[in-house]
Amino acid sequence: MQLSKNENLAYMEIKKQDFVVFRIKDLRLLLGFDSVKVYNIIKSLKKKGIIRKINGFFALTDVEDFALGCSIHYPSYLSFWTALNYYGWSDQTPHTIFLVTTKYRKDAAPFKYATLSKKRFFGYEMIRKFAIAEKEKAIIDSLLFPKYSGGMREIKICLEKALKELNKEKLIDYALKAGSKAVVRRLGFLLESLGYKKIDKLKKHIGKGYELLDPSLKKKNVLDKKWLLNVNW
Repeated sequence: MQLSKNENLAYMEIKKQDFVVFRIKDLRLLLGFDSVKVYNIIKSLKKKGIIRKINGFFALTDVEDFALGCSIHYPSYLSFWTALNYYGWSDQTPHTIFLVTTKYRKDAAPFKYATLSKKRFFGYEMIRKFAIAEKEKAIIDSLLFPKYSGGMREIKICLEKALKELNKEKLIDYALKAGSKAVVRRLGFLLESLGYKKIDKLKKHIGKGYELLDPSLKKKNVLDKKWLLNVNW
């Protein structure tokens, strides 16, 4: 598609700066044009399908959604069902893109942001232009909020597929670092059900009282006394 001189200048500057997202003021500062002129350039580029608008930002249309989700709200990283699918453990491809953040953000389709405390915001890495939970942290985040990962049965399927490639010591350490007795119990229960034996470290930190195995489902009269779980799946 043919671009005007100014449209091409703007496009090349966006590529040069390697923007994931940008605003009108960013281009105005880079190009030295007034706001009206920049607005008209962006309007034309949008009409020609070169850029798109998302949540008050603009981005080139070839920027992947994973990078957009992390960039329109900082800090954030991909996790839950999105990460489980990315790593090839879930056959389900959710339409929603799930992310973890430390600051509340209103959901903006297709992005869903789950707010965690700063002490639980760890265990992620950069891949290309997006941040994603490490394999072990993707499991821990999922156990913290099973509803964002398809529920406990789906998490068990994913964990079974992932078990050979996970660093089990890191997985257990991350469970303890998350500071959630429910996560410790759910992980211990699943690992034991999958035949993994080195779970004494988890057993020492289960606390007292019962937790739901899957908090998105109703209680059942099935109690696991070892892991203090209401096995409600």
